Amino acid sequence: MGAMPVKPSAGNGNGGQEYQGGNTLLTYIIGGIIAWGLIGWGLDYLLNTRWLFIVGAVLGAGGGYYLARKHNLTRSARRRHGDGRGNNN
Repeated sequence: MGAMPVKPSAGNGNGGQEYQGGNTLLTYIIGGIIAWGLIGWGLDYLLNTRWLFIVGAVLGAGGGYYLARKHNLTRSARRRHGDGRGNNN
């Protein structure tokens, strides 16, 4: 299965970047929850505890958000692409 192309929104001229960035942010957070939740679940099984799954899921969500911030996915489109008047501050 291939990835479906994102159609640009009419009238905003950003090529659908806000939509794509939001999906990527959500993917990072959900992926972190799943990956670290599974690690926590495995440690719960090995150590005979019940709370490491929750800790792993919370850490995964935080880690996914942190990773998205490092990739500049949470900044507004105005800051990322300029304000449309040639100012890219």
